[in-house]
Amino acid sequence: MRSSVLATAVVVSIAGLLGGCSAAPSSEPAAVVVGAGNSDVSRLLAQIYAGAVRSTGADVTVDEDLGDRAEYLAALDRGEVTMVPEVTGDLLRTFDTLATATEAEDVFVELNRSLPAGLSVGDYATAEDRLAIAVASGTVLDDVVFGEDVTIGVVEGEVDPLDVVHAVPRREPTFTGASFGEFMVYPDAQFAVDDLNSGAVGALAIRTASFGPLAKELTTLPDDDHVFPAQNVVPLYRNGVLGESALRSFSVVAGELTTADLADMIGEVRSGVPSGDVAGRWLGEHNL
Repeated sequence: MRSSVLATAVVVSIAGLLGGCSAAPSSEPAAVVVGAGNSDVSRLLAQIYAGAVRSTGADVTVDEDLGDRAEYLAALDRGEVTMVPEVTGDLLRTFDTLATATEAEDVFVELNRSLPAGLSVGDYATAEDRLAIAVASGTVLDDVVFGEDVTIGVVEGEVDPLDVVHAVPRREPTFTGASFGEFMVYPDAQFAVDDLNSGAVGALAIRTASFGPLAKELTTLPDDDHVFPAQNVVPLYRNGVLGESALRSFSVVAGELTTADLADMIGEVRSGVPSGDVAGRWLGEHNL
């Protein structure tokens, strides 16, 4: 309970801080700084959006490793970065802790309503990094039954077990009967998949893109009731800084980037390929 209260306090603090954002004077062409947190996904998305904006002729740099969400949103507030890539559900929860929307369009609408003055979001992509409950490949879904003693695996830094515990009881989910007792934290996706296949854990709580290409080896339980909120990739930016061509490039990324693309690229990054090179290849394939 203490952790939950502290997390809420941090969120409220961030929202209050960003409430002071003011629009910067318009400048065309503008010097654009794309911010990124410490995760592979954040850095990769920053390189993708930076490349898309750069293709319009803008002067663009990427400022990586800015910390967690609170820290890079604070950098956005201070004007040290122009925009940061994010996901819709997490942003909505940051700005409105009482929001209940879970479907993609509803989350996006509520996110727009919750944004502090001076900030906007572009079109959201089909690419998601949402929570999902995964079982070993080949599992017959009708045979999946979870009990109170089931152990669920998570990858460190990707899934907060509290997000899983709090979401499932909120509605009657498609995976009725899920009752998660314990969580096993793994250092990476391969360890997690190996233990799932050996039966050491009953399932994995994953992020559909962050988990990387190994997600293809798993079967995710259907979530037709949208128990877990949508987490579509979206650019969050300061008003009055970006030109129209830059904003249009956001829409191009939204229409082209898929969850499978993102997961595969995360696999490349984790194999040692620089995120800028991975993003550059994807951008070239999509004429950006």
